[in-house]
Amino acid sequence: RTSEDIVASYDSVVKNLQSTIQWAQRGLSRPGCWGYPDMLEVGVTGLSFTEARSHFGAWCIVSSPLILSHDINDDAVSDEIWPVISNREALAVNQAWAGHSGNPFK
Repeated sequence: RTSEDIVASYDSVVKNLQSTIQWAQRGLSRPGCWGYPDMLEVGVTGLSFTEARSHFGAWCIVSSPLILSHDINDDAVSDEIWPVISNREALAVNQAWAGHSGNPFK
């Protein structure tokens, strides 16, 4: 894991995402050794829908393992986040190794 424990705030999401940069720049985030900025907070109280979608997309871009942390017994939450966590294009990005695990740009 590349970061501290994540919490359901966008500041924490960004901080943990940034922890993957050094590993990606050194070529140390690759198949068999992914940069993992902690589990997803998608569907956990504290993030807006837009923030949760951005969070999921960022984890997909850096090829992080997509470990969900929401209450799977809560049908309302599952229904709300299903379009995010089942997005085939985002999942394809996560699963397709293109020689780099993603990097910030300006």
